[in-house]
Amino acid sequence: MKFSSRLVAFTSVISALTVALSALAIPFMLGVRIHFFQVGVMLAGVVGGPFSGLVTGAIGGVYVAWLRSDPTIVVGNGLLGLFAGIFARRMRPALAGVAAWALIQAPWIYLTGTFIFGVPAVVMQLVLTLLTIEDVACALVVDLLVTHFNVRELVLPKPRVTIQVP
Repeated sequence: MKFSSRLVAFTSVISALTVALSALAIPFMLGVRIHFFQVGVMLAGVVGGPFSGLVTGAIGGVYVAWLRSDPTIVVGNGLLGLFAGIFARRMRPALAGVAAWALIQAPWIYLTGTFIFGVPAVVMQLVLTLLTIEDVACALVVDLLVTHFNVRELVLPKPRVTIQVP
């Protein structure tokens, strides 16, 4: 995809929105808090392409990484956006987001959590279960925004073709 001023502006705005969403957490049961900043990451990948998803994921993950003292979150979210953008070329947006989560980011989180930070495998499985729920919900929101509200066409309209008659 060609870089345009619209794409740069979209990536900047969606990155800022993703950082704001990462600061919000909704209380869930047993003191667990859930967040939905993955909507911005997946939306950037699906609408803006792999590079936009990578940039948004990395920037959006900085706040959470700082809170948890875990720099691997930046890489993991960058991978989520990158691969959501790659998979969206061949799949429906919801499937692209879920595939990017299940095939790329979830293994990344599991491996870094268990091997780098030494988190027990059972705890990582619980974390991944919660994150799977979050990511599937986010992928469904992105699918709704792209397919029913035509966000892709609103953000990056296709060039108009004009025919001149002599």
